[in-house]
Amino acid sequence: MSSSGFAYDLLNTIGYKEVHEILHVKSFWAEYEPVIDIKRSEIFGYEALARFVYRGQNIPPAPIFEIAHYSQELFFQLEKALKIMQIEHRPKEGILFVNIDPHNFSTVEKNDFWSDLFSSTEQMCIEVTENTDAINASLLADILPKLKKTGAYIAQDDIGNDAKPFCFELTNHAHILKFDRTWLHKIRACSDYVQILKGFIAFARLQKKKTVMEGIETKEDFAIAKKLGVDFVQGYLFKTLNLKSPHTL
Repeated sequence: MSSSGFAYDLLNTIGYKEVHEILHVKSFWAEYEPVIDIKRSEIFGYEALARFVYRGQNIPPAPIFEIAHYSQELFFQLEKALKIMQIEHRPKEGILFVNIDPHNFSTVEKNDFWSDLFSSTEQMCIEVTENTDAINASLLADILPKLKKTGAYIAQDDIGNDAKPFCFELTNHAHILKFDRTWLHKIRACSDYVQILKGFIAFARLQKKKTVMEGIETKEDFAIAKKLGVDFVQGYLFKTLNLKSPHTL
């Protein structure tokens, strides 16, 4: 077991069959990470994070999603079960942030399911994320207006993460821009990167969008975020405020 609490040594034993089993027996739960309003010093909302269990041990979520992504139906059924669970056990107060991959909108039936689910859920922000290294701009152009019609806020996730694609179409529709923790590493390596991030933040203000700095792990990280002028922060520094859904196993 690693210091992060994940059993990385089990990953080479997990494939399609094992992910299908995890879904079938509902061997997952949700952790709710607080999103902190800097000016008000209070919790604005919570991001629902998927957590998986295999053979009694916690498994990092990224490889599970990567495997599921190879099958559109498995991926959809996994995300469907996760979102229903995350909404059911959500904290009573604040905005609920949930992650959704655009590839889960590949059919009319799937579009209808997500529209119905999100329309019936109040105080929600949909973080459009990408679990692969490619993003379909035409698909986003089709689904983003539909998501907005549900009444939910839209967030652009992982901005600045070199492993994730950047899409201006998503920036245009997003109410909230979320900056990846890698910005903190970039700024420490070269302080000039602050000017790029300040440009994003200035753009957000002009467009009346809110901003979040993710991955705040230390007081130094928090100080950088406050100096930058982002609206919200989240990360390990506030872990004592995390909430959890009941474990299914």
